[in-house]
Amino acid sequence: MGSVKGEPHLVEGSHHKIARQGNLQNREEFTAPPSFVAMCCVAIAVFIGVGLWLTFDLQSSFTEIMKDRETLALQTSGLMSQRFFNTLTAADYVLQDITTSTTGEEINLASNDHEIQNQLSALLREKLATLPNVYGLGFLDQHCIYVAAADENIIGIKSNSKLNVQPGQVLEKKTYVEYVPATKSANKEPAILVTRPILSAEGVFEGGALAAIMLSTTQDWIQSYQIGQFDTIAMMDDQGILLAHNPSMPNAIGTTLNFIVGQSKVTLGDVNKTFFAVSPIDGRERVYGVSKIENIPLYIVMGYDKQQSLNEWQRRLWQTAVGFLALMIVAFLMLRNHRKVLIKQQELRRLSVTDPLTCIANRRQIMLLGENEITRALRYKTTVSVLMLDIDHFKSVNDSYGHQVGDKVIQYLAQSMVSNLRSFDIVGRLGGEEFALILPETSSDDALKIANRLREIIEQSDAAESAIGKPIHITVSIGVASMKEGDPSFSNLLGKADEALYDAKSKGRNRVEFAS
Repeated sequence: MGSVKGEPHLVEGSHHKIARQGNLQNREEFTAPPSFVAMCCVAIAVFIGVGLWLTFDLQSSFTEIMKDRETLALQTSGLMSQRFFNTLTAADYVLQDITTSTTGEEINLASNDHEIQNQLSALLREKLATLPNVYGLGFLDQHCIYVAAADENIIGIKSNSKLNVQPGQVLEKKTYVEYVPATKSANKEPAILVTRPILSAEGVFEGGALAAIMLSTTQDWIQSYQIGQFDTIAMMDDQGILLAHNPSMPNAIGTTLNFIVGQSKVTLGDVNKTFFAVSPIDGRERVYGVSKIENIPLYIVMGYDKQQSLNEWQRRLWQTAVGFLALMIVAFLMLRNHRKVLIKQQELRRLSVTDPLTCIANRRQIMLLGENEITRALRYKTTVSVLMLDIDHFKSVNDSYGHQVGDKVIQYLAQSMVSNLRSFDIVGRLGGEEFALILPETSSDDALKIANRLREIIEQSDAAESAIGKPIHITVSIGVASMKEGDPSFSNLLGKADEALYDAKSKGRNRVEFAS
């Protein structure tokens, strides 16, 4: 097929002309209808709303989980401190029992009377059997020296308990509870001492009884609690020294632990508190609950691993994220398929109103648009002109060069008219080599000028080249009709233009005739 030569250059705004006149030689871009745009906007708004709600819900559940862990940590540490205090209370009951049944005179005689000493030691061993968490029981004389004990190896050793008072110091008849660090302990191990004095009728200190709870046995007690894989339980003194730990960490016992929150060191002075901190032992972040054991400077610290606490929340987070993403993908696919359907519908509509060879309006569309222009002209009291255009001697072109070259000539002519008319003019193919042009708001004089200009442009241009490279020149005949009062329809106006075209043909072709 030969190439088009001398094709007119598109004037500014020709893209708008092509769109209006139906010249769809290149496929039109999809123009989304308002309903589709609204659907997309609603979908986006819904996803944004759902996303914000899910984010808020996940954040709320995260906060709730952390608060629950804080509460649980504080409750657990409080329960354990209470249980430890119950051990002290049980020891106190025993001390009250043995101090009310034993006089100061018996205790002071026991240092020199082995029979009394043995009797008292046997009593202490019997009572110790009822206290599973207590390490030892003993009687102290007025100098705080053990004169009888469940463990006879400590008889004769001086105690550093609170009963070891200075001359003239007055003691109350009550139970004393004290924590003795390893540096002050008789056996160089940290211990809790529960003591009760024996006073004369005048209130003079005559001796006392002592129960010792070794913190080494506290390790077994703490370790008996079942905890999570990365959770911890610890007993610490008010200086932050680790006394017992679950899970067991022998090398860490006795070391000072500093919990840092932000830039500040956590002090254990408060009775009950919770905080988030990274463990100085294993570097894992935990939520800690701290409870002080009543009457003594010891603290139970319960730590729940933050990562482990959030496992279920993170699982929900991933499930929610995957579900939300899947929903977005499904919605996207649905919208994309809907868009494909709309494109197909738009393409079918385009094909129904477009001439397949020239991609301008077909006969059906030109008739519809023509009736619309007639109605508009009547409404706004304007005029409409119509041009009927036919290629002269087109049969000889087909006969000489073939139908492919003939089709090329028809395509060239359609594009020439589109390119050289105004943006609101309408071009259509009625069939064969016959075309109709609708010129809105155009008087008969202006229509004649436009028709003659088109005729000259086509006459002076090369429509195509033949198979042997010979340029093809064509001419056209044009009939012009303008709307007058009383014209009932576009078909009537088109009929007048057709009559004028017939006159042009009969008068020698390559000319313009106006309908009388």
